Amino acid sequence: MAQIGERLRNTIAIFINVHVMQLNYLKGARLSETSTIKMLSVLKALAQCHVILGLIMLILSTLADYVSSRINTIRMYGLEECCSFYFIVTGLVGLCGAASYRRGLVITFLVMSIHAVIIFVPAIVIVSSFDIHFYQHECWGECDWHLLATSLPRNSRCQIMCGDHVDDNMRVSMTRLGTDYRLDAGLIAAAILELLLALATTIISARTICSTVRGPSVEMVPLNGDTTSMSRAP
Repeated sequence: MAQIGERLRNTIAIFINVHVMQLNYLKGARLSETSTIKMLSVLKALAQCHVILGLIMLILSTLADYVSSRINTIRMYGLEECCSFYFIVTGLVGLCGAASYRRGLVITFLVMSIHAVIIFVPAIVIVSSFDIHFYQHECWGECDWHLLATSLPRNSRCQIMCGDHVDDNMRVSMTRLGTDYRLDAGLIAAAILELLLALATTIISARTICSTVRGPSVEMVPLNGDTTSMSRAP
């Protein structure tokens, strides 16, 4: 009788331990899932901001090109529009990833945000800064080839002159450089916001991906004495 009572107590203790472990596992799974959903909601908001900023920058860059064509100045036509369109596509990818909970789209959102930080935002800032500098200092350029040509001819000549070094006779054969600084200043400000947004997106996307990969695990002890593991699938 004493042995039967001891075995009964051991069996009850094992059942209690297994039940407690299962409850802890389910609690951890719910907490992990809730955290992931919250981060996906944040990603959705960030993606919407990417789209809005991209549209604003696309409008500003288009206006800058239009103003440049009206006053007959030279600038890097199309570059800032391409960067702005990339930001819009980045936001759309993020919206699809946050709405569908697809890990592949979230990874794509992460990679595109990194590209925005290291390539596209610096390109807009550099080009707009040159436009502001050339326009404020009244710089003019003259080349034997077109200033926006993709290849340079041999033995060519090109010069940029600014301020009082350019007289009226020289301006006849030269082209004004730069654009109205207000539009370019707006583009630089929007690009800085996009930089901060892309950095935040990179951090949140990485945390979201890691939270979907990691899952709580718990060791289960069955009645036969063998040890099995129960883990939550990513």
